[in-house]
Amino acid sequence: MKLMKNISYAKWICTLSVILILLAGCKNVNEIDLQSEIDKLTATLVPDQRMTICKAVIRSRPDGTFLLSGETTDPMAKSEIINTLNKHGIKLTDSLLLLPDTIKIKKYKGIVSLSVVNLRKKPNHAAELVLQAIMGTPVLILKTDDSWLLVQTPDKYIAWTPESSVVAMGSTEIGNWKKSDRIIYLQNTGWIYSSPSSDSQVVGDLVGGSILEKTGESGNFTAVRTPDGRMGFVEKQSVRNFKEWKNTVNCTEENICNVAMTFMGLPYLWGGSSSKGVDCSGLVQSVFYRNGFILQRDASLLAKHGLPVSISDDYMNLKNGDLLFFGTEENGKPHVTHVGIYIGHKKFINSSGLVQINSLDSTQMNYRHSGMSHLLSARRIIGATGDTGIIAVSQHPWY
Repeated sequence: MKLMKNISYAKWICTLSVILILLAGCKNVNEIDLQSEIDKLTATLVPDQRMTICKAVIRSRPDGTFLLSGETTDPMAKSEIINTLNKHGIKLTDSLLLLPDTIKIKKYKGIVSLSVVNLRKKPNHAAELVLQAIMGTPVLILKTDDSWLLVQTPDKYIAWTPESSVVAMGSTEIGNWKKSDRIIYLQNTGWIYSSPSSDSQVVGDLVGGSILEKTGESGNFTAVRTPDGRMGFVEKQSVRNFKEWKNTVNCTEENICNVAMTFMGLPYLWGGSSSKGVDCSGLVQSVFYRNGFILQRDASLLAKHGLPVSISDDYMNLKNGDLLFFGTEENGKPHVTHVGIYIGHKKFINSSGLVQINSLDSTQMNYRHSGMSHLLSARRIIGATGDTGIIAVSQHPWY
């Protein structure tokens, strides 16, 4: 009997020890430590939230459980966060929203319906302009805020635009759009007319790269329909069949320079990326898009892609069409703030005040002193393969 009591007492002690250990472990897990772990993981998984959203917040609740809330566009990041938290043995309620919010937004795909739409950092007309999108550009609608849409463009950039700028579509509608007979407008600017005559009423304006649905032909004009259903006519000589264009456009040194030169004198516009106004990276994006490639939005992002090119030996390794990156060195690391396109003979075209040509040669009148002293690196887009930051329009699934 005494032996049995000792065994029971030993079991009780063992059970109590396990409970105390578990309780001690629970006390060591708090929302501050968990949030810190989430933040470190997010910084690793999503280092740049210009193209991927990941905002996760954890809170403890009175019953000892934890609530995970916030939003992300990255399902892998969400999975990693949850797996990491579960390793602590906590009871977790998952309310981390995966964008696009397909519960609230049934038609979460869309097409830009105006010649140029402005995309801003916040859902407010007074907010910073961060980029533009042109007619026919496919977008992903991530969420809404009153009359604003948070959208992701084909270059993965995320920003806000008024809902009047985009025609929302379901999967069937977007599929029909992609299968339709489309044309691409290849002049920098132009008009849609109400009848096949340049003397007729204007229906709307166009910029280079606009994509419309073709509905017919009439003499020297192509009949078109805009994404929002407006009908009209554009001059046939200014357009090309979109499918044919995207599959045959040739991105060469000569073609890059030729397109870039058509932007000469265009005013600088912070956040501009159309032939109505461009910033430095907007010029690069616009020129390469017209040559069949989708590049990253900002200069600092562009500098991470393409083939590195040496800027030593008096720039002898540079070729036309190479990208030149300018900026400063901060703590031994390059901080890119400007980009231009090399056009030969130590000259480059860039948007600074206006689209102009500057020189790397200090003996020339158009020598850019600040550019020369802060030229950081160069990258080559032509010939770069397997680079996620350089996508041919013909290979992009949204088109």
